Amino acid sequence: MENLLSLRTDDARTNRLLLVAFVVQFVFCLTQVGFLHPDQHFQLIEFSSWQLGEPSGAGNVWELKSHIRPTVQVYLFSGFVTVCRFVGVTDAYTQLTILRVLFGMLGWVVFNAMALHYFRSDRKIRYLVLLLLNFSWSLPYVRTLFSSELASSIAFFGAVLLYERRKDNVGSVFLVGLLFSLAFYSRFQMAFGLVGFGLWLLLIDKRYDRLLPMAAGFVLGVLANTALDYYFYHQLVFTPYDYFRVNILEGKAAEFGTAPFYWYIVLLALVIGAPPLSLYLFYYSLKGSVSQLRQPLVWAVLFFVLGHCFVGHKEERFMFPVVNVLPILAGWGLPAFVAYFQRARSVARLTLRGVLYFSVGLNVLVLVLFLVLNPYYQLVEFGRKLNSRFSGETATIYCLNRTPFETENHLPLTFYRKSVPNLKLVTVQNIDSTRYLRHAWLATTYNDAKDRLPLLDSLGFRPQLYSSIPLWRVNELLHAKQANTINEIWVLYRRE
Repeated sequence: MENLLSLRTDDARTNRLLLVAFVVQFVFCLTQVGFLHPDQHFQLIEFSSWQLGEPSGAGNVWELKSHIRPTVQVYLFSGFVTVCRFVGVTDAYTQLTILRVLFGMLGWVVFNAMALHYFRSDRKIRYLVLLLLNFSWSLPYVRTLFSSELASSIAFFGAVLLYERRKDNVGSVFLVGLLFSLAFYSRFQMAFGLVGFGLWLLLIDKRYDRLLPMAAGFVLGVLANTALDYYFYHQLVFTPYDYFRVNILEGKAAEFGTAPFYWYIVLLALVIGAPPLSLYLFYYSLKGSVSQLRQPLVWAVLFFVLGHCFVGHKEERFMFPVVNVLPILAGWGLPAFVAYFQRARSVARLTLRGVLYFSVGLNVLVLVLFLVLNPYYQLVEFGRKLNSRFSGETATIYCLNRTPFETENHLPLTFYRKSVPNLKLVTVQNIDSTRYLRHAWLATTYNDAKDRLPLLDSLGFRPQLYSSIPLWRVNELLHAKQANTINEIWVLYRRE
């Protein structure tokens, strides 16, 4: 097992690229505060607080009462928090920063190890694949997310890599089955990928003697997860069935909206590199996959994507389990793309070169904006800044419509709120009530106050702290042009 996740190569240029990629990923892990979707927070972090018997926002989400969420990742987070507290790290924001670094770098190692494994004999293509994997505009951010999507992805593709390298070892194959169960119980939709891998195993690999140890590992994992769910919910439940019953048979998932069959296809065509180059890479990924049908990744990704296409309710995060292996599929199509470029006529070649330069520039720009702006869920970033600003002192902050520790639907972010017991938060429902505040702090979002900002200015409220100054300025520009403004951009005012 010692070389399973080794990232050493015999090529100095590749090693330098990996070093730069490591630094970029590490910086992303440090800076990307918050979560992409509330499920990432409430169904893991708030569930953990509920499990530990602490104040929690879990009781405000319907999934807890429905018993449809697997709990293995909740247990992992509870264990992580317990260890942090044991060593004296009690601040929620610091704990989540440490977790992003550990989780994000684990994903970075696993997916880079896969790229090195599949392209170990072709230095040129390997280098290009590593560029796509480490610097495509969204992937470094996606790898920072402590979510069910990424946990299932790391477990599943880590298992595939382990099988590819250690299939002759029965113990390793047993571990593959155990990891597959972890992937499944992290996110049940990974069953589509498991079906694809299973068919590859039966039809292509034909190592039937590997079925028994792999199945034994998977069954053991199912039993262990059933026990974890029992102790969490305090009753015997089979969460995979309950999830299917509620979301599919009873149609709960469809209540959150549906999208056409091809929606994921369009989405995936924009992920690897930036458009319009990403469209070329997507096309040649399909061609390369056809020529690599003996590879388990092709079967797993194909069945995962097609399975999701048939489900009515669609969200971009549902594709996160496979986006980090798409550069590998693109790598199998790169030789044909390079050959096409070389034999193209001068006009076509010039056009392709222009597409390449434009797409690389756009990709770098968006990657930098992700890094600098931290555009997702500024609510948590604002809470972190409040925690830092008022560290060691008490204060009363008046909040327009809701506090900085509530979502737009007024779901409480209790895990973060516990880190600022020194702050008294008072909700003000009407902005006109701010006329009577003296020597006071006021927190609000741009959207809640945008039509009355002149009033706040005339009353002497002066901005002291923003969740993001650039995004606040963007909102001012959008509002001036009567365009829709960005949600969750916060400001802290002070009136003397």
